[in-house]
Amino acid sequence: MITGFIGAGNLARAIVIGLLDKRVLGSDELLCASGTGATAQSLSQETGIGLASSRIDLIKRSQTIVLAFKPQHLDTITSEESAVAQNNLVISVLAGCTLESLQAAFPHARNIVRVMPNTPSRISKGVSAFCFQQPPSDEDRQFVENLLKALGTCYEVQESQMHIVTAVSGCGPAVFFQFIDHIAQAAEKRGLEHDLAATLAIETGLGSLQLMQRSNQAPSQLVDEVVSPNGVTHALLTSLADSDWSGIIDTAIEAAVNRSTELSKT
Repeated sequence: MITGFIGAGNLARAIVIGLLDKRVLGSDELLCASGTGATAQSLSQETGIGLASSRIDLIKRSQTIVLAFKPQHLDTITSEESAVAQNNLVISVLAGCTLESLQAAFPHARNIVRVMPNTPSRISKGVSAFCFQQPPSDEDRQFVENLLKALGTCYEVQESQMHIVTAVSGCGPAVFFQFIDHIAQAAEKRGLEHDLAATLAIETGLGSLQLMQRSNQAPSQLVDEVVSPNGVTHALLTSLADSDWSGIIDTAIEAAVNRSTELSKT
């Protein structure tokens, strides 16, 4: 059973390395191809997986196809390539590409899976949401979950929920990265070295998130444990509340959902 990757960029590389490291699949069970061939050749040389001569060669040799190229290139799938993909399982990590558009490109696939991963997948700490076009066989479900667990954790959702998933977990890493950077900049203005401030913020974030993950307490309860009346944390949170922090986040999530919806229609 061969799994072929059309596209061999950063995300494809993360998935392949995760599959190999966790021994979900062996290098002899993986194949790749890319537009110019350069990234596929590099991935093949790095990992030892097979290198297809073309997309149609890859489709012919694979039982499962992972689409990992740029979303705007979905319409470059040819009718010949579609015809060859008879009874294949097609897994797409193309942002914004709906099950309907994927079905149009691969009308003969036995099933199609739409996946929304995120960038921490590069270190097997990602979170992926997925949905099937139609109810899958137990074997296909298990395969998809094993593949995505090579990247971190995974959760099945309805396709209608993909826009909010994109806003929360897809965009989320950028929010956390920028939040840490803003803290470091604010601390630097007040006399702390930028790198030290960033390190303190990162380590604090990691510890706090792990505490929240392992605790049975609600986030609001954990907040209350840190806050003392009229204390330093109280002053910080009051300032954030006065800036309508929750409203800003709500508006930002809405903007991301709206943009995701727009992109899916194009």
